[in-house]
Amino acid sequence: MLTMLRFWIAAVLLLVVVVAVVLAVALRDNQARPAVGERKIAQSGDAEVHYFVSGQRTATPVVLLPSYARSISDCNELVVELNNAGFRSIAIQPRGVDGSSLPSMSTTFHTYASDVAAVLAAENIQTSVSIIGHAYGNRTARTFATDYPQRSHQLILLAAGGETPTPPEVSSAIMKAMFGIFPESQRREAVAFAFFARDSVVPEYWMRGWYPMAGLAQGSATAASTTDKTNPAWASGGNDQIVILQPAEDAAAELGAASLLERFPDRVRVHRIEGAGHAILPEQPELVTQLILAALQQAQL
Repeated sequence: MLTMLRFWIAAVLLLVVVVAVVLAVALRDNQARPAVGERKIAQSGDAEVHYFVSGQRTATPVVLLPSYARSISDCNELVVELNNAGFRSIAIQPRGVDGSSLPSMSTTFHTYASDVAAVLAAENIQTSVSIIGHAYGNRTARTFATDYPQRSHQLILLAAGGETPTPPEVSSAIMKAMFGIFPESQRREAVAFAFFARDSVVPEYWMRGWYPMAGLAQGSATAASTTDKTNPAWASGGNDQIVILQPAEDAAAELGAASLLERFPDRVRVHRIEGAGHAILPEQPELVTQLILAALQQAQL
């Protein structure tokens, strides 16, 4: 009897160790490529928010926000083009990504919006700004414009979504892409399915740059911030002009642009981007850059 008890105790301990190891591997950050610009740190409540600034100090500032569980370094090529066109980029790392403080499970969209406000304060930016939000970042951008209506005047949303649930098969692929416990071949298939158009090649930096703890908190924030599923308060984007670049093959946020255009036709413009999925930036970089620059220049008139 004692021998059997010892066996079961040992088996349970072994199972605990195995589960702990699997969780440690699954939740481990997969570091992104370095972000372009000078790294700075803003204090937002008791959290540190890391961000990257590049371009002339006196140039018009543009805020950039990245996709779900991803680093702002996904916008590196866009940042360079913004700087070349005479804009100053302020590229923000979400909580839990590349130095920014780990978020808690009580984090909401409003928390992320307050982080944007803290960065603008740290940069002593008093004027309203244009904000570029990619995928999950579009939710933060719209919440910021709602919570701080005097601090932004234009939202440029890439692959806009967030008001309706992501299809289950896409959610499953995103989880497989994010967690490091799956074989490389399966993760590549998952990234291609969830984020890229059929004929696109997945760039290597999209196989890296995943931050599971940040992603889990962002998922929790989504659940907490969309209690009214038909018209969540953050979704209007305040009263800002909204330009949406909507990928034609967006598996994750297919209906986001149509919903915004239907509700706010006087201040929403939609550009459909062929040959692009949810990732959009590495797929059609020239067209995306052209449309973003045109929107930014129009806002200055």
